[in-house]
Formats: sequence, structure tokens, C-alpha cells
Amino acid sequence: MDAEELQNKVYALVEKSQGKKKLKPKDISNAMEAEGATQAETKAALRVLIDGGKLVYSYFGGTAVEIPHTEGSANPQS
Repeated sequence: MDAEELQNKVYALVEKSQGKKKLKPKDISNAMEAEGATQAETKAALRVLIDGGKLVYSYFGGTAVEIPHTEGSANPQS
């Protein structure tokens, strides 16, 4: 599995659980290991997605990985 494919799988996993369950980085790592990725590869994919702004860490009740929320004031209407 190449790096881009792994990033897409990680993003899809987080997107699917959005609103249902907050995924911890370890949950994502375990799910991707079941798909054949190593822990280091998963960590690198998460880093790319977070650095690129596609995913963010949240710290409410423990560390979780989420898709960034869009606040109403963040996108003012022209």
C-alpha cells in the first residue's frame, strides 16, 4: 500500500466515524495495521493529513483525531 492510498484510507475511516465515535490515534493505527500498514506508516500518514489541515487533533476528554469543524464565523458571506 503506498503512502497516498494509506492517507485516503485513514481519512475515510475518520470521516466514517465522524459524529459517532471520536477515534484516538491508536484506534486508527490498529485499524490500519489490520489492513497491512505498519504503525510507522500510519503515523506518517496521520502527520501528513494533520499538517495539511485535512485532519486535526482535538483534546476534549482525551486526544482524538477529527475532521476540522467549520464555524459559521470562519466563512463570512460576501
